[in-house]
Formats: sequence, structure tokens, C-alpha cells
Amino acid sequence: MSKITKRTVWFENETGDRLRVELTDEGGELLGTVRIENIRYHVFVAERHEIGSGGNKLILDRDPGYSPQTNESGSFILMAPYSA
Repeated sequence: MSKITKRTVWFENETGDRLRVELTDEGGELLGTVRIENIRYHVFVAERHEIGSGGNKLILDRDPGYSPQTNESGSFILMAPYSA
């Protein structure tokens, strides 16, 4: 099985305007970049098992029952601002 090295994701706003973002393999992760109000953001694929608390888990919501929507493979797209 070959490893995925590129993926296209689409952002769509409430009025249907779309933005295509290309994610490419950077050190084993699929990453892309968008700029919003002159701030650069990482765009990356995350998996449901990465959500939680402690260790290297991502905290997305303070609600302990939070469970993000995912695609059929259990992954979803996250954005985070670049480090200052």
C-alpha cells in the first residue's frame, strides 16, 4: 500500500463560496497553509483518536463529551495559527 503524499481539501462558506487548499506531505503529515486577515494558519488532517487531554492529545472543546464530526475514515481537517 502506498502512502498518500498529497490531498486536496475544500473550504466552503455559508453562501457556497469555495476555497481549494492543497495538502502535501511534510515530515509524515499532510499540511497546507491559508492566510486569514494576514495571519497564516496550518491546515492539517487529524484523527478522532488524537482528541482528548494529557500527553500529545488535542483539546478542541472544553465540553468533556465533545466528539467532532469526521469523515468515514474517522479523520477531519483542523486549522491552527502558525507560531509567533
